[in-house]
Amino acid sequence: MSIRINVDPTNPGQFFACCGLLELADRLWPTSGVQGAFATDQFQLFADTDECSLRHILERFVAADLQQLDGDDNAAPPLYLGHPFELRLDWWTKYETPNKRRIDLGGGDQLKTWAGKQCGPLIFRMMRNACADIDLQAPFDDVRAIYNTKNGAASKKTISPFCFDARRDGTSLDFGFSPDEQEMSVVTYPAVEALALVGLQRFRPSVDENGRIRTFIYTAWADPLPSSAAMAAVSGKASVRACGAFRFTKPSRGGEYLTMFSRATRVRSNNV
Repeated sequence: MSIRINVDPTNPGQFFACCGLLELADRLWPTSGVQGAFATDQFQLFADTDECSLRHILERFVAADLQQLDGDDNAAPPLYLGHPFELRLDWWTKYETPNKRRIDLGGGDQLKTWAGKQCGPLIFRMMRNACADIDLQAPFDDVRAIYNTKNGAASKKTISPFCFDARRDGTSLDFGFSPDEQEMSVVTYPAVEALALVGLQRFRPSVDENGRIRTFIYTAWADPLPSSAAMAAVSGKASVRACGAFRFTKPSRGGEYLTMFSRATRVRSNNV
């Protein structure tokens, strides 16, 4: 059985959302030989089970218990996605030692896009909840405004996304200021935002040390691979046949701490 999803490989959010789907499927069906692969404009996921469907993965994803592992930190604590995934999400975290030295535990702190008043657990929970009625024919193109709810009433202000998706409209680059800081409503692609957060736990781009700003490169592998092998392909540590390698940056979108993933550009690769 297989799942096919249209994907733009130059959108890092969509790419890592595909990686997130592979991670969830691998944990949902651990004995079913789950593999994934990219084509020019598609991602295909394979699993030897009759349950293999995007609807099944997303239903279990939305229903899974989500725990915040540090009750004193509402901004960026580690999270735990419960049964059937049993997945700790902490790639953005750092630990401060008694002598004030900060250690990057998750290994992905450079990729973190939210800070300040943004609450990571709330953003993830709301984006994940929106996947309950996502368009299964085009999940990565389902765009909407996400409002927080409290006591059954919706807030007047939308939840700002992580900005993993490079298509975000109305950024500070367009307006000359940050819509978040002005409390303007924004729209987002919730499936991309939620699944990319999951995907980045295992699948990391390599850091381009030659970039003037924070620059990263990922490889879209072309032959079906399990998650354990695909993670090495993404970072370029394994030589594989690929659809392309892509470079993106994490530029500011207004304010000192607000950042987003840029659109990626294709780079030369010996494996394409």
